[in-house]
Amino acid sequence: MSGLLLAAAPVADAPPVDPVLRTLMEGDAAQAQGDPDTLIDMAQLLDTLGAKPAEGQEDLAALWTREASDHGANGSPLAYRGRALGPAYRRGSLNAGGTVTMRQLFFAGQRAQISVAPSGPTAKLSVRVRNADGGTLCAKPVGGPQADCAWMPIFTDRFDIVIANSGAEPAAFYLVVR
Repeated sequence: MSGLLLAAAPVADAPPVDPVLRTLMEGDAAQAQGDPDTLIDMAQLLDTLGAKPAEGQEDLAALWTREASDHGANGSPLAYRGRALGPAYRRGSLNAGGTVTMRQLFFAGQRAQISVAPSGPTAKLSVRVRNADGGTLCAKPVGGPQADCAWMPIFTDRFDIVIANSGAEPAAFYLVVR
């Protein structure tokens, strides 16, 4: 199963280290290549990791399971223990020069983390996290396999996650919120 690559050491052009981002990217690749066996593995791994679609987003684990099953794939369940609510993921795209802002609630005293990965090698994306007062907690280009921002909220509050495309071409991305 290709999901076992999660423990492998990263190489220069390897997918992101974050297991949810890696699973999303490998699932997209398997879907594009018409590989139902890998697709069912990635669907089950995404489900096992506890990743759920952000509000208004498609449930990729369910979609991939249906598509793989329609083509005769049948995987075996995986075991995983992690956070009670697990991560949420979002797949999106931005036109050249475009920006998207998402508001996300994070709890006081609990480590907050986001990861952003471009779905293509030529994307020119950046990520910024702002608190309720508009102060910037994190601002990074989304280069290499992914960009991560982590912080410890002092108060339970909503934070803005801003993803921008400074490139001349449309760019797709994945966002994982933990």
